[in-house]
Amino acid sequence: MRRILGILFLSALFPAILWAHGSGTHVMGTVTEIAADHVVVQTPEDKTVTIHTTAKTAYRTTKEASTRDALQVGHRIVAEVTKDADGLTASEIRFSSVPPKPGAH
Repeated sequence: MRRILGILFLSALFPAILWAHGSGTHVMGTVTEIAADHVVVQTPEDKTVTIHTTAKTAYRTTKEASTRDALQVGHRIVAEVTKDADGLTASEIRFSSVPPKPGAH
């Protein structure tokens, strides 16, 4: 939990939708929609970003590996993405192990 809060705090200090780290790019924000093949995220800058997901997308909470079913609208996430012909595709989505509060988005 501390790690996610720290990341979110730093994102408020350095407003950027995407930033590079190693070979991937990161998107941070709050999940506003979950579909079979994508999630929609509202960034701290109030921009909407669609992130495509695949069977290879890994899901992690702050404590352990997780599943797509555990991800909920309202979760704050950090997604490692790559840019491809379809837009942004996630290789990993990290989110808090604590369920979001109702109306948290």
